[in-house]
This record gives sequence, structure tokens and C-alpha cells, in this order.
Amino acid sequence: MEQTKIINQIKIKIDEQEVLRYLGYRNDSVHEINANIKEIIRQEITRIYSLLESKGIYQLLDLSSLSPEGIILTNRGHKFMVNKEIIDLLKNVEYLILSVVTIGPNIEKAVKEKFRQNQYLGAMVLDAAGTVAVKTVGQWLNHIIEQKSLQEGLKLSRYFEPGSRDWDIREQKKIFQILKPERIGVKLNPSLMMHPLKSLSWIRGMGYNLAHSYRDEFSCQYCLMDHCLFRKRTVG
Repeated sequence: MEQTKIINQIKIKIDEQEVLRYLGYRNDSVHEINANIKEIIRQEITRIYSLLESKGIYQLLDLSSLSPEGIILTNRGHKFMVNKEIIDLLKNVEYLILSVVTIGPNIEKAVKEKFRQNQYLGAMVLDAAGTVAVKTVGQWLNHIIEQKSLQEGLKLSRYFEPGSRDWDIREQKKIFQILKPERIGVKLNPSLMMHPLKSLSWIRGMGYNLAHSYRDEFSCQYCLMDHCLFRKRTVG
């Protein structure tokens, strides 16, 4: 099995409906958007593709033990502290996957510049589109990992992000110490926040007999990597 993998130039399609949702528009109110505003939104979504520097990195670790008290130990001596809910959801896990993705720093720079020029709508659209983009890149990487795991007959748990209600933000530092995502341009500041800001990190469990398996559905219509080995030939 692969131990560490870096993926550069991840090409994704940004879902306009998702951007609108992050801007606060409900599905039943989209048709009410002013035509000029809608045009600005579409222009900014189109522009963002030239700003994306989407990358991902992940590493597979063999697990040594999971304790009911919330301690995860790997065969290499790495220790993670989680809550009991996560331990329950990782029952029968044999491997731990650490992952980080980013879309690079260009979007946040462009957002700041638009605010500086008082182009508030454009700034908000770019920011929302950036959020959708990094989440889509994360889904893309999870999809690739899932497809490879299926080939091996393995199942995956749901993923857990440091700083969410499930997991203490201080665990972020351990992911960085092991995975070294500086190799894809992502750094951690003293407050344990990632830079670029449009970056995500998480862990997932993998095993043959997971008590709680999970698949993150990802449509190939959001992926622009035409020659991807796992691409579905017919896209809805």
C-alpha cells in the first residue's frame, strides 16, 4: 500500500449552486437574484479557476491500538487523543489516513484586494467560491482514497477534522509533524490555524471489517481530471 502521496494540480469544477448557498441564497430564492448581481457572481466564479493552486497530500499509518479512553497509537509510536465518540466510530480500524488539501493563497489575496477597492460583492463571491473549491478538492481526494481502498477490499470511516466539535484543535500540530504538508505549501501558525486559510486537514480510519463505514459521495461532474483512473464515464 502507498505510504505517502502528494497530488498537484487537482482540477475541479465549482458548483454555482453551492457558491450561492454560501452567499446565503436558498434554493427557492435563487430565481429572485438581480440579473446584474448574478452576472458578477458568474464572472467571479469563472475568474477563480485562474487563481486555484489545488494540491493534496495523504499518508497511511498502521495502527497499533485504540483505547476506550480515546488514545490512538500507531506502529510508529504516534499518539492521537480523541473523544470516545470517535473511538466508537473507529471500531475495527487497522489503518489511519492523514490528509491535507489546499487551494493555495491566491484567492485570499484577491479577496483582500477587492475589499481594499470597496468591491464588496466580488470579494464575498470569491471567498464563498474559495470555500466551495477547497471542500470540493477535499471531496476529490477522499473519493480517490475510497476508490483505491475498494480495490483492496477495505472500508473507510467518516473523516474527523481538528477543531471540529469531535476533535481538539491542538491535535492539528500532530498531523503537521507527521505529514509535513509544508511540502504542498501549507503551514501552521502559533494559533494552530492553517495558512493558506483555504486549507483542510482530517484523519480517517481504514479496515476490512469496520463497524461504521462511510462513503463521501463525489460526482465526477465536479472533477476536470479527464484522464483520472477512477473517472465514471457517464456523468449526470
